[in-house]
Amino acid sequence: MNLRLNIAALAFGALLVSGCRPVLAPVVPSTEPAAEAQPTTEPAAEVEAQPITISFAMKAGDQDAHCDETVEGLGTTGSPVTFNDLRFYVANLHLINNEGEVFPVTLEQDGLWQTENVALLDFEDASAGCADSGTPETNTTVRATIPSATYVCPECAPVAIVFDLGVPFALNHQDVTVAASPLNLPPMWWNWQGGYKFVRIDMKTDAASTDGAWFIHLGSTGCKAADQATPPTEPCARPNVATVRLDGYDPAKSVIVADIASLLADVNLSESTPQPAGCMSGPDDPDCANLMPAFGLDPATGVCAEAGCPAQKFFRIE
Repeated sequence: MNLRLNIAALAFGALLVSGCRPVLAPVVPSTEPAAEAQPTTEPAAEVEAQPITISFAMKAGDQDAHCDETVEGLGTTGSPVTFNDLRFYVANLHLINNEGEVFPVTLEQDGLWQTENVALLDFEDASAGCADSGTPETNTTVRATIPSATYVCPECAPVAIVFDLGVPFALNHQDVTVAASPLNLPPMWWNWQGGYKFVRIDMKTDAASTDGAWFIHLGSTGCKAADQATPPTEPCARPNVATVRLDGYDPAKSVIVADIASLLADVNLSESTPQPAGCMSGPDDPDCANLMPAFGLDPATGVCAEAGCPAQKFFRIE
């Protein structure tokens, strides 16, 4: 028998007896590029939106602030105060849960009180001294939606709310005559250069030098433009927008109170420097010196000294 055939037969017989599988040749990696993964046609899951109503109130201590009532004992001299305007803008609202996660609040575009990310809170009703510049309609809530993921578990529910007291620069210097409501109110607007009055609280006090007039008009200052009819192209030197964080917020029952008594606690309402009467946000206005810090703002820079404006005295949670 041929020797080569005998060797092959013996090797094959040994393989059968041992039950071993044949040894496979090593796999040589391919040099061809791998096929690209095909994009999925499944749409991304949408986050369900949940409606929310954020309630506000304006008070002087424990007393609701109204146009037709006089509040006694405000400021450092315990002045009597009658209100002739009670309005302010808020913007860029967010909720924060106890894990530190931030959830944006998307405003309902109602064509009246809310536009884009700005809402007007209006507590005057055009009665009594508010008749000159006010409107009969009032608004005490912000209506919006938040991602339902905010409430995936009870312990993840919001515990803080953050918002700007003011109007964002991108919306602050526009033509009030063609702006969307509520940015179409001339009494809440200075001019193209200065922009809007973020807060308007007009008061009648016992300040003899101004025949009782004491105004709080918070807004941006140091806005550079060719003239008052020209909007600035760069942010104002002192934006005077307070970004406020309030802890202990429960959307189901909390009310955000703007407390005029706390705001004016360190202000002498029996005196006022004429022209302007009260504080118009000027960094050198003596009437602003003790008022701007109560908004949480540094009068010289127009910003909060710390994140969340913890020094502010205007807002609290009830």
